[in-house]
Amino acid sequence: HPNAFIRPTASGGTLGGIAKKTKESMVICEAAGFEIVLVETVGTGQSESHVASMVDFFLVLMLTGAGDEFQGIKKGILELADAIVINKADGDNIEKATEAKKIYESSLNIVKQDSPAWKVPVLTCSSINKDGIVDIWQTITDYRSTMEASGEFAKKRRRQSLNWMWALVEEGLKERFYKRSEAKVLKVTTAVKEGRMSPTDAALELLDFDT
Repeated sequence: HPNAFIRPTASGGTLGGIAKKTKESMVICEAAGFEIVLVETVGTGQSESHVASMVDFFLVLMLTGAGDEFQGIKKGILELADAIVINKADGDNIEKATEAKKIYESSLNIVKQDSPAWKVPVLTCSSINKDGIVDIWQTITDYRSTMEASGEFAKKRRRQSLNWMWALVEEGLKERFYKRSEAKVLKVTTAVKEGRMSPTDAALELLDFDT
């Protein structure tokens, strides 16, 4: 679409591929009039909770035939998802996609759902054949209307604001700490590397350092 805006952002080494200023970028897009903002991660399976705490709807996209159905279960991804979509459900992969769908649906029955008003669905789609795309969008709109009706949407937004605040506090504290005690950090780090100081003693010394 000519009005689509894609903002590639380096992760800066943060887990989950979410940059420090991702939340600010989302707010700017909203202020500019974009009603739908998509946040795509690198999909490494790291720190999805960070991503989930930023967005209104957390969609987990999975592939079949790569063990993703079991990886998702092991990483606790089911507890975070608002919907799970099995992609590439076309050609010879349709049967595998159907089987993966059953595995996830069965697993979701024993996972505590985040919202009593919303049952996490498992869908299949094919971006090549365009199958299931309309269903995915309908699921997202259904989720929003359901959560707004139950009052949970507003609560989730308030929770996001608190998470954002503490994330900024943590980031600021780390920056100030390293800036203030750069020489001390280097000295203690070297001592740990050379085996002259234990990690515990080193951490305590750095935390007690206030000059």
